[in-house]
This record gives sequence, structure tokens and C-alpha cells, in this order.
Amino acid sequence: MGITLYLLETRAKNDFICPSCDKVVVRGTPHFRHDPIMYAQMYRGQRRSHWCRECILACEPGPKEHPTQRLRVPAARVMSHVRGGTAVELQPIRVQCLGIGHVLAEKLAIDPSLVHALSPEQFEEFICDRLFAMGLEPKRTSAVNRKDGGVDVLFWPRLPGAFPFLGAAQVKHHRDPKESVGPATVREFSGAIAGRPINAGLIVTNARFSADAEWFARERSALVRLRDLADIRRWVVGNFGDDAEWREVPSSIELCPGVVIDLR
Repeated sequence: MGITLYLLETRAKNDFICPSCDKVVVRGTPHFRHDPIMYAQMYRGQRRSHWCRECILACEPGPKEHPTQRLRVPAARVMSHVRGGTAVELQPIRVQCLGIGHVLAEKLAIDPSLVHALSPEQFEEFICDRLFAMGLEPKRTSAVNRKDGGVDVLFWPRLPGAFPFLGAAQVKHHRDPKESVGPATVREFSGAIAGRPINAGLIVTNARFSADAEWFARERSALVRLRDLADIRRWVVGNFGDDAEWREVPSSIELCPGVVIDLR
């Protein structure tokens, strides 16, 4: 099985059969649920699956990702362990197109400067992987350089029970880190999401934003947030809770004269 499992430890809502050992996962017992990302569902035909704790823990998975609390485990590693007392016979090696976002994240964590060597397509894939790691479900609207209405990625909360919202992102790739994204980009993106059922806008670049662009986003477009190379350097190491991520949110808000609420 040439897929990566994105596993959330939870209690089974029904009886399930573990794909690795064929044992029944009894309703109400702890187990691991695999929720394939949207791309895997649409383009690789992956479906949700349920795995017993014994099979997953036997393959010695790494630490859980923050903040999603999910495990990333190659399915082949799980299936290669003993199954019913008999070693599993692995399938022959085959070529398969897989998402490369998490692979890029691992390489960029070692050398962040490689972000400028990525192609625009790879950079979008990497941003989608980081949105997924934040607990969001990203969906690319089209291939790079094709008509997309000014929106490259849509995203929404992936975890059940989260407050629902729909976000839109525009990804600006540059080869030269000294280049800057100007206010025209922010104005056009703000106009692209206006009048649509989009609750948050995000412009991400591997370069920087001009002072005018930052001013426009701050003063004229409350929905749009700007994230540049400094933010990407935090994202590649999984740092999504830094104070810099909250810079658009005030520390307090005055609801009416004399009534001030501290937010953080």
C-alpha cells in the first residue's frame, strides 16, 4: 500500500475490521482512524479506514503532529508487520503519484533557503501541507497559471466540532527573496473574495510585502492576512502558535464606552 496514513486516535463509533490484521475493532474501543486528505480522496481514490491500536503501535510511529494530534505512518510499514502469525507478503514496487507537501516540509525544515528553489506548483503544494498541519482542509482550485478567479486554495476546519468557516488563499511564488508583493495584489485579492461566502483571506509569499501592501491589508481589508518568508520559516518547523500568528488580533476590544474585554 503506497499511501501515508493520517491517523487520529479516537473511539470506534461502530464495529470495524482492521485492514492489517483483519481483527474486529469493537465499537467504543480506542483505535486509529485514517482520514485521507482531500487530494487523496479525489485523485487517488482513498477512503476513510480504521486500524486497531496494536497494529499501529507495533510499527513504532513517531510523535503526533501539533496541533492536529495525528500520526503520519506509511501504510506499507504497518502492513509489513506480522498478520495473523504469518508475515505479510508486500506488493511489488510500483510507481505512484503522491502528494509531496510533507516531503518538502521536511527538506525545508533543514534548509529554509530551498523555498526559493521550488517551482510555483511545489510551493502551492507545500502551503497546502502546512495548512493541513494547522488542522485545516485545503483544496487547490486549479493548476498553477490557470484561471482561478484570484483564489489558489480554499480551506476550512478539518476537525469535527470546530467552528465552521471558509477561507481563501493566494500563493505568490518568487525566485528572488528580495522581491516584494505590492498593494495591487492585496487590492485585487480583496476584491476577488468580496461578495463571496469567504470568511478569511490569506496571501502567502516566499518573498516579502511592501509597506504599502501591509498598510492596505491592515487599514482597508480586515479579512486579508499577509504571511511572508519569516512566517514560512516558522511554519516549516510546525510553529503555528507564535505570537506573530496573532498580530492581526487585538489584545483587547472595547465593546462599548467603558467596557473593555481583554482577549489575550
